[in-house]
Amino acid sequence: MINVFRRIATILLLIGLGFTLAAMPAASGAAAKKKRVGPCSTLPINTKLSTHDPTGLLEDGYAWLYLNPKGTVRSPNVKVVRHGRVFARGRIVGSLVPGRTTLVKMHVGRRMQQGKYRIRVTASKPGRCSKRITKTRVWKFHRPTLGLKAIPVSTRIGDNVGVVRFALRPVRRTKVGWTRVSLIGPGGGVVSQQVIKSIGSKQILAELPIKGKLKPAKYRVRLTGQDLASGIFRASSQTWRFGKGGGGAKPVPTTGQLTQKVAVDWTNGKWDGRQVGGFIAPGIGYGEVVCSPYQQWVRFYPSDTSRESAMMTWTYKNWDFGKGYEKAVREAKYTEGTGPDFREGMNKFGPTEKHSTGTFQGIISDRGPIDGPGGVALASPTTFDLDWVWDFNKEGSSYCHVKATFRTQTDQITDPMARSVQIVWRGEANATAKNTSSVVDFPGLGNVQAICQAGPNGYRRLIVDSAIGGSVYTREGSDDYKVNQGVGPLIMRLPNNGMLFIQMDNGDRILVSSRWKVNDPVASNNWCVVSAQVYSP
Repeated sequence: MINVFRRIATILLLIGLGFTLAAMPAASGAAAKKKRVGPCSTLPINTKLSTHDPTGLLEDGYAWLYLNPKGTVRSPNVKVVRHGRVFARGRIVGSLVPGRTTLVKMHVGRRMQQGKYRIRVTASKPGRCSKRITKTRVWKFHRPTLGLKAIPVSTRIGDNVGVVRFALRPVRRTKVGWTRVSLIGPGGGVVSQQVIKSIGSKQILAELPIKGKLKPAKYRVRLTGQDLASGIFRASSQTWRFGKGGGGAKPVPTTGQLTQKVAVDWTNGKWDGRQVGGFIAPGIGYGEVVCSPYQQWVRFYPSDTSRESAMMTWTYKNWDFGKGYEKAVREAKYTEGTGPDFREGMNKFGPTEKHSTGTFQGIISDRGPIDGPGGVALASPTTFDLDWVWDFNKEGSSYCHVKATFRTQTDQITDPMARSVQIVWRGEANATAKNTSSVVDFPGLGNVQAICQAGPNGYRRLIVDSAIGGSVYTREGSDDYKVNQGVGPLIMRLPNNGMLFIQMDNGDRILVSSRWKVNDPVASNNWCVVSAQVYSP
């Protein structure tokens, strides 16, 4: 009997020991899952995105990283993730400033929809933290708005008499079908509407008829349209403040020249809702003239991602009441890997100089398929003249005035006129007689011809075959010089990387952008792109 009890006790002891051993891994696992603590466990930053609208993040989305006053963080990477997939990402190099918010531009790779996502920030902390640290937070996106923007050509009531004009631009080349554009007044009533049967992925000017002119106030533009990719009808809304003044940017009748006059004009620090003016370059894309205390530029969105486009400008800038000045040829362009838009800044520095005046004279051109041989049909160039003045010294009395005129040729033959000549070839094998010469007859002036041949000894000239004389301004780098010629014909060297401006004695004008490379020992690396517009002022 005693032996039986001993055996039972031994069995119970072994069973109890087994339970104890079995429980030990679970206890160790629980300990491993405890939250890490200490200086290397988390980042001293607060994170949020600039919008809860997935559409709003496509082009102008930012992550805002606020670093605690006593924190130190270097080179953060930001990702928006969901179910293991990365939808957007951004990064900066260097240390964040303690006690301040840093904006990180987000690049969207996949379009987001309504729902919960995570913002994941990974960065390094100096000191004993050997590994990069990650911090996450949940971010909710609401239903995407319509991927379409409406930018007023001018927010001055004197520029909108009888009609209010908006440049409509699809966001990230969204294809938009049937669309209703509504102008909503301060009291919530509809002031005017226009229905557009189809927009596609192009840019158009919407003209909303009104009686007389608007009253100075805040207005809202409501867009309701069909997203052709999904077939879903969506809506978006933007608010603009229309103020007194204007009269110089009224709609211009379309003749042989499509003329768009754009104005950005605000005073007394009241820039919100009045800082942007829109325009289109038919066949090439859409642009915005922007002036606020934080952004001052001409920004352009090409409509066809398979084609190269460019904006060359001659600029003269004067800042801080004459303490500094600059004149220069600048070029911004879209090609593979450059992003969805390009821009040319009116500002010289960052942060922006407190006072500035200046001018742009520029030409926006189509250069055909990216890396294509040339010899294809090209959209007509759009030229522009723009001048500005701003003063940001005191917030309450700050102001900005920008006015611009954009010109493009049309199929009509009534004055005023605009016509163009263009050359594009890439690789000497494509520098054929057809691709190296372009000519147009301009009424009242004569033939205007551009020639850009291959080879170091090739002929590269602009020729105005007319008895009319004129003044020729050649602009290269930071230099410009003027030559007067009493009678024609005028024969001018095409700059290697620059512009020509010709003021004819009869009033006609010619603006040329010219770039070429002909001395590379590898013939396929040589190229030439020339764009010129002849226009009546």
